[in-house]
Amino acid sequence: MLILKPLKKKSSCNFFWGDRVQISVEFLGRTRVSAGDSEIALSRQNISFLAYLVLFREIDHPREVLIDQFWSSSEPARARSCLGTALSRLRSALKVGGSSWLEFSPRGEPRICVSSQIWFDIVAFEAGIALSLAAAPGRLDPSLVSSLTTALGHYRGDLMLGWYDDWVLIERERLRVLCLRGYRRLMEHFSAVGDLENALAAGLSALRIEPLQELIQQHVIELYSASGQRAAAMRQYERLAQLLKHELGIAPSKTTRDLIERIKIEQPL
Repeated sequence: MLILKPLKKKSSCNFFWGDRVQISVEFLGRTRVSAGDSEIALSRQNISFLAYLVLFREIDHPREVLIDQFWSSSEPARARSCLGTALSRLRSALKVGGSSWLEFSPRGEPRICVSSQIWFDIVAFEAGIALSLAAAPGRLDPSLVSSLTTALGHYRGDLMLGWYDDWVLIERERLRVLCLRGYRRLMEHFSAVGDLENALAAGLSALRIEPLQELIQQHVIELYSASGQRAAAMRQYERLAQLLKHELGIAPSKTTRDLIERIKIEQPL
C-alpha cells in the first residue's frame, strides 16, 4: 500500500482548541481564510498584507518598510492611516482566544506570533520539511517520514496564484524549490529502505511540480528499471527528451543517455 496518499482537505484545517474552532489560513494552491467550515472574507490587499507578515515572520517589520511595500503611492499621512486600518481589520477578522496572533515590538513594529491559535499552511509546510532536511542522509525515522509526508500534503499548488508582486514571485519560487527538496528527500528515504513503489511515487510527485529537473528524472528512470518496468523507464526517457527539446532546445545529458542505454541492453545499473 502506498504511503503517499492525498490528505483529506477537511482534516488538515478544522482544528479545535477546547471548544473553539481554530482559524486556518491557506496560501498554497488556493488562498483562503476560514474558521471551521466558514470562510472569512478579506480584501485582496489584506490577504496580501497577511501573507507578507507570515512569509517574513522571523522579523519585526518597520512601519516605514510596510508602507513602502504596500502604500508607496499614497501621501505619508494617508499611508500611515492605511497601515493602521489594515492591522486593525486583520486583528478584528481573525479573532482567536488566548494570546494574540499579531504582536508588536517596543517600537510598534508588527510581527506574526506563530504559537498563536491560527494555523498557517506555509508555517506547517516549511516546519515539516525542515526537520527531514536537517536529518542525516538515507533512512528517516518514522516520525520524520510522517511529518514530511504531511508537510508535502499541504503544498496543494504554488504560492498565492494570481498575485504577481515581485516579493510573491520570489517566495513562490523558493517554496517550489523547498517542495522539490522535500520530495527528493522522501524519494531518498524510500530508496534506502527498498520501498521502490513509494520512492517512485515521490519522484513522480516532484516531476509534476518541475518536470525539467533532470536529476529527478534520472532517479525515476532508475526506479522504473529497478522495479522491473523497463518499458516505462524508456517512455520516461522519451518524454524527458521531448520536453528538453521543446522547452530548452537541448538533448538529455550524457549521464541520462548512458543510463537509458544501459537499460536498453539490460545492463545492471
